Amino acid sequence: MLSNLIITNQRFVVIIDDTAQEKIAHNILCQLLREQGQDEKSTIKTLPFSTDLKNWSTFINFYKKCANDESKCNAILPPLADLLCYQSVEKIIYFVHRLQQCEQVQRIFLWVTQANLVHPHADYLVGAFEYQADLVLHLETSNTLSIVTRKTGGGVSNKKYTYTKTKNEFLVEAIRNVPKTTPAPKATSTTTTNTPGTTFKIELNEDEMVARNTLKLPYEKTSETNESSIIYTPDDGDDFDEEEEDPDDDLCI
Repeated sequence: MLSNLIITNQRFVVIIDDTAQEKIAHNILCQLLREQGQDEKSTIKTLPFSTDLKNWSTFINFYKKCANDESKCNAILPPLADLLCYQSVEKIIYFVHRLQQCEQVQRIFLWVTQANLVHPHADYLVGAFEYQADLVLHLETSNTLSIVTRKTGGGVSNKKYTYTKTKNEFLVEAIRNVPKTTPAPKATSTTTTNTPGTTFKIELNEDEMVARNTLKLPYEKTSETNESSIIYTPDDGDDFDEEEEDPDDDLCI
């Protein structure tokens, strides 16, 4: 149930409503509190939703009523749009801060419908309350919501849910994040291609080293003998005498 998620130890609860349920906001909050065993007559206190909000004394009296109560109470404030019609931004922030400091106030609920805010500083005020809140319930659509919870140690959790609203309760179910699948690594090939733009390797494996060492290049000796000889075969026109003639014989010396 939704009440299990927002009726917790977090003291200041802000509801951001994008689903136009502000008219029944008070009934929804009372219903959630009753689901958690809170008595509407004793532990649920509501600041009047009327023109009395224009009198600052209405706020002072409500604070005293909460502070002087024997048991701790849950304070439900009018929607922010109504508060801004009668009081300044400074006074609204001051009043909420005083309620947070009151030991007898166990929880504070503030409903915010941004579409109904016409104040020039409305965005600033909504941001300030979201920052100040211990829990922010965001009704995003008619069947989805998110909850941001600030823990005592400083941690923050942000979870999304789907919900179904019935006459008697809000049924919620967490939206689990689907883990991202990591693609399988591509198999590496040991062959080298000459395709432009592809990578190549420099290292040689053992078989490639043996092949390289046994390769004979053209300028290397292909004969294993240590001696060399020239074989000449004379032509038919060659005239070779057995005895070499004297080259100066015709000079009559």
